[in-house]
Amino acid sequence: MKRIRLFKTAALIVVALLVAGAAAAQEVRVVTSGGFTEAYKQLAPRFERETGIHVVSAFGASLGATPDAIPNRLKRGEPIDVIILAGPGLDALIKDGKVDARNRFPLVRSLIGLAVRTGAPKPDISTSDALKRTLLQAKSIGYSDSASGVYLSTVLFPRLGIADQLRPKSKKIEAYERVGDALARGDIDVGFQQISELRPVPGITIVGPLPEGAQEVTIFSAAIVNGAKNPVEARKLIDFLSSPAVAPVVEQTGLEPITRSALPGAIDIHVHTEPDSRPRAVDGIEAAQQAKARGMRAIVLKNHYEYTSGLAYIVGKQVPGIEVFGGVDLNLTVGGMNPAAVEYMAATTGARGKLVWMSTFDAENQVRVSKENRPFVSVSKDGQLLPATKAVIASIAKHGLVLATGHVSADEGLMLVREAKRQGVQHIVITHAMNDPIRMTVPQMQEAAKLGALVEFVGGNIGDADGKARMDRFADAIRKVGPEFCILSSDLGQKGNPLPTDGFNAFIGAMQAHGFSDQDIDRMARRNPAQLLGLPAK
Repeated sequence: MKRIRLFKTAALIVVALLVAGAAAAQEVRVVTSGGFTEAYKQLAPRFERETGIHVVSAFGASLGATPDAIPNRLKRGEPIDVIILAGPGLDALIKDGKVDARNRFPLVRSLIGLAVRTGAPKPDISTSDALKRTLLQAKSIGYSDSASGVYLSTVLFPRLGIADQLRPKSKKIEAYERVGDALARGDIDVGFQQISELRPVPGITIVGPLPEGAQEVTIFSAAIVNGAKNPVEARKLIDFLSSPAVAPVVEQTGLEPITRSALPGAIDIHVHTEPDSRPRAVDGIEAAQQAKARGMRAIVLKNHYEYTSGLAYIVGKQVPGIEVFGGVDLNLTVGGMNPAAVEYMAATTGARGKLVWMSTFDAENQVRVSKENRPFVSVSKDGQLLPATKAVIASIAKHGLVLATGHVSADEGLMLVREAKRQGVQHIVITHAMNDPIRMTVPQMQEAAKLGALVEFVGGNIGDADGKARMDRFADAIRKVGPEFCILSSDLGQKGNPLPTDGFNAFIGAMQAHGFSDQDIDRMARRNPAQLLGLPAK
């Protein structure tokens, strides 16, 4: 009997230990930074109710010297499964080996806002110049010691040329306190922080987001920490936080949710569609419908031989909810280097014509590289731009259009950029700079960027024989030129290739796999093309 009792007791202990172990496994330990905190506080209890997984929560800044900052917690070896933080902080942790880049999952985009105490006059921050005046006039300024504050103090204020004037009256708010709290107490006159962190603070008024040219979009991502004890539960939580079902809650806190597709909010400036004299996989309406279904913000329809401005107008009416633009490619069918073609496009109904390609398939450089014997369009002679080319550039400047260099040579492309800047053209893009027949070198792309042009990289079919090597070359060049000067686009629509949306998504994914941060992708696939097309910042 004694042995039986001992056996039963031992069995009960084993069962208890198993139950305890199972209970421990059904938890996930999370540390989130301020930008996502309000959304997280609302969503974590819901996740627990729906899954039965217990969430152990803690809070800390993405960056900074405070003990609670996420990097410092990891250095101390705290048991953490999931971290949610701003891109710069996560980039550093990936570099330090704390997180595997494959376990990084973008959740939201966040904007920096400016706020004042309730009842105080709202200052003008509608432009960068207005913001500069507001900051110089303010008696005191506050910003966080995390991602937004680092950007303001080390990038924006120096860029505006007022860092020295602001330093004596600036106060860095440590992570244990919100900037809005200091503002509500009257410790500072104006305060900066992520809008999602300002919104829940009583006693303050959010004036608005920083204007285009001053704004820094911050991507907040979730990541599974290397060595996480509960990786399965961690992934379930991340899937929940990024699901469409919780998007309305996230949006109410002032954040923009990001779905798993890389395309929401993206802009593709290089989409080939029917009608065309070449075989295409989709027509203009289908291309817009597919892009809209994937959450894209805008597309530009391209045809080598006829205007797409009118087509863009019709497609836009048929597919509301996405911006559709077109252009004119100055090949022989529209008279070559013909300013009248630009004037006609600018006057077309709807003003959807934006890009002027300086000849592509009929460009002299294209014909010579292809070793063809046929008529061509010249933009220069003996190292000088032709009068007709300068007249086209004048028309582009007059109507605020985009000069796209097309298939001219690398040297001619730089000549076009210099003349365009001289004539006041504001928007310039180097068309697929590394592809045939352009073949720009990195120093040439760097010079174009320095002159004020954006440099386009097109994915095409990344699954073809040269795909991997091409992605490697592109990634290396983008790093040397700088993502802030680059645009990603598809250059797809050809029969036999992936659909433009699928190929564009794959191209962006390839760049992410090459280590480009969420901010870099956002810049190259959203903000830079929006700026090129004159769309407002989002």
